Amino acid sequence: MKTTKELIRNTARELFNERGYRAVSMRNIADALGISVGNLTYHYPHKELLMEAIMDAELDTMPAPPEPGLSGLNHLLKQMLRSFFETPFYFNDPALYSSLPRLQERHAASVMSLSQVLQDTISACTELGLFVSELSGSLLDHMTRLLMLSHIGWAQHNATWPSLHFIPVDEIMKAQWSALYPYLTPAGRAEYAVLEQLPAEQL
Repeated sequence: MKTTKELIRNTARELFNERGYRAVSMRNIADALGISVGNLTYHYPHKELLMEAIMDAELDTMPAPPEPGLSGLNHLLKQMLRSFFETPFYFNDPALYSSLPRLQERHAASVMSLSQVLQDTISACTELGLFVSELSGSLLDHMTRLLMLSHIGWAQHNATWPSLHFIPVDEIMKAQWSALYPYLTPAGRAEYAVLEQLPAEQL
């Protein structure tokens, strides 16, 4: 059974996705829930506080480090991409965070947390001998940043461009692996070859 606050957050998220954060008022959210604005503001006095609560709830559900190996890394990358379908409103208004510094801080915390999980996962694959040892230090930092930025750029592209130009998850996954592939060891390339042959639902 969902609490009132959970229902409010879920409804607000849906409206933000449909119309964009700045186009949705507290009245819109209250009407969608069938409650008064006073009842809504009792739980969340301001829209910015409601947005912060949505972000904080997502921080609590960050992906855990996956199982070791390339299949775990592949699953993490795909999980990260699919998560963007739940909150496209983060990306369809690039100027949103510059006008809301507290939201910018929470969004940055979410990105940094996810970035660390990704970097740790790549490092674990290197320790297993699947990536060359050179993929460490500043090079690993740059690779992690490249992958994270490709996620964000892909999400913003799909949130703002017509459906005709939609880029599916599998296509951006191939682009990400093309960046990682040169750093695979022979053992890593053998494991990746097996990974490529698996049905999509098993990846």
